[in-house]
Amino acid sequence: MAEALVYNPYAFTVHDNPYDTYRRLRDEAPAYWNPDLRFWALSRFDDVLEAFRNYETYSSAGGVALEGRRPIDKTNPRFSEIIEMDPPEHTVMRGLVSRVFTVRRVAQMEDEIRRIVNHYIDTVIESGHADLMADVAGCFPMDVISAVLGIPECDRDTLRECADRGLVREDGTMEIPQEGVEAILEVLAYFTEDFGRRRAGEVPGGGLVSDLLELEVDGRALTEQELLGFCLLFVFAGFETTAKMVGSAVELLSRHPDQRAAVVADPSLVPQTVEEVVRFHSSTQYMHRTLTRDVELHGQRMQEGNSVLLLIGAANQDEREYGPTAGEFDIFRNPERHVGFGYGVHFCLGAALARLEGRVALEEIHRRMGDYTVDHDNKVRFHSGNVSGWRTLPISFTPGPRLVSVAG
Repeated sequence: MAEALVYNPYAFTVHDNPYDTYRRLRDEAPAYWNPDLRFWALSRFDDVLEAFRNYETYSSAGGVALEGRRPIDKTNPRFSEIIEMDPPEHTVMRGLVSRVFTVRRVAQMEDEIRRIVNHYIDTVIESGHADLMADVAGCFPMDVISAVLGIPECDRDTLRECADRGLVREDGTMEIPQEGVEAILEVLAYFTEDFGRRRAGEVPGGGLVSDLLELEVDGRALTEQELLGFCLLFVFAGFETTAKMVGSAVELLSRHPDQRAAVVADPSLVPQTVEEVVRFHSSTQYMHRTLTRDVELHGQRMQEGNSVLLLIGAANQDEREYGPTAGEFDIFRNPERHVGFGYGVHFCLGAALARLEGRVALEEIHRRMGDYTVDHDNKVRFHSGNVSGWRTLPISFTPGPRLVSVAG
């Protein structure tokens, strides 16, 4: 008798290998109901894509994480974070931030990102071994997003540590642990004080935070909550997901030596490698939506007000979209589309930056320590509700020289 199909996004066993469960969901229960945690889950590519597209029915206003869900109350919004808005409010806010967080601005950061990545590689290159997450992949994205925001270097380690603590969850439960709550409050307190310092002219260098302070919507400045919402999004989404993506890339390539050798020999393969990593093992495994009306799907009646999880990780390995090799990691796949960065109006605002960071990091890792081996027996998974990746990833490689230009 087949084991009962149970999907709990907080179960550590699911984090270790969600893909067998995802396959069963797609095949056996494409509209799956969890009666204990009270949510529906959509796992097929076309269903997830349509739900992302149909924001009027699948609303973000009830929160985008299951543990943060709440009834939709458009007359009394709880928090003004762009990722939890629907059009038309979302359209206005996204248009505002897009005026200062431009594709050109991102592209101009390549040299700075490469300098930052090589700085961290330099700290381990002579030893021939490292914890990729603690020493490189888990470090540089916070420096990058801090450079974007204009955060002083002396504050970046604190924000990095808070971002780590703010996403950790306990096995099987969706309650945010006290240390997670405290970490989020610490980030809010930091930026509240930072706004005051900037308004007083005490923070040099500007950055995106200063630009946001100067923006106006309908003739008014952004509110404190709107500003905090942007900063929280950039810190938590802009740091952890990129760090986990780079770690996942190295771990996956270590188990596919022919593909790793191809990347080392031909760095032009790195962009498509990034895309396949995002498809195959997205750092964000699901997004939460709240139904604004009843929906009939796969013989199930999902009711207005119900929670729906859009399973990005399941959709991106759907054989109906990618064929019989959907569950295989293949950097030569070149998928025409995936939902690793979301889709539609909520397509990831930082996708261009994440792709650039991933490309630069993987180029430099494979240029300078490309013969790495991963200690699979001692790697440690990062456990969170919807952020997936590695907390610890020990690697060894042939020692090399520091870069004089970075070492100074």
